[in-house]
Amino acid sequence: MSPGAGDWANLCQQIITWQPLVSRNQYGLPVWGAPQTFQGRRVFKNQRVAAYERGTKGQGPEVISSSQIWILAPLTLGYDDLVYVSGLISGGGTPDSPPYPPILSWNRFPDTTGNDLFTKVLLGSANG
Repeated sequence: MSPGAGDWANLCQQIITWQPLVSRNQYGLPVWGAPQTFQGRRVFKNQRVAAYERGTKGQGPEVISSSQIWILAPLTLGYDDLVYVSGLISGGGTPDSPPYPPILSWNRFPDTTGNDLFTKVLLGSANG
């Protein structure tokens, strides 16, 4: 018997918000659709990436370079969509006031019967 999305529910205790890009205004700025929420989990990938600061020769502070969000739903995303943990956007922004982590890629994983159960989203700089 294949595991279902409900089998992952105890690992995915966060509420993930997805806002798809619906259009752009006359200035080319994105206009996002209504927020949709899903059960999921955000996981950070820690890598040593020194931020460049002038005069430090690459010895600036280390930052987290990426994070992943697992969403317990099969979504079709776009690179300009917003995906974030509800109430939290890295850098302290809100959907109307970025910074928010950019979507770098996403995958949908089918089970043994071919049904998509969840979406894995790779986000850029988790520091905003």
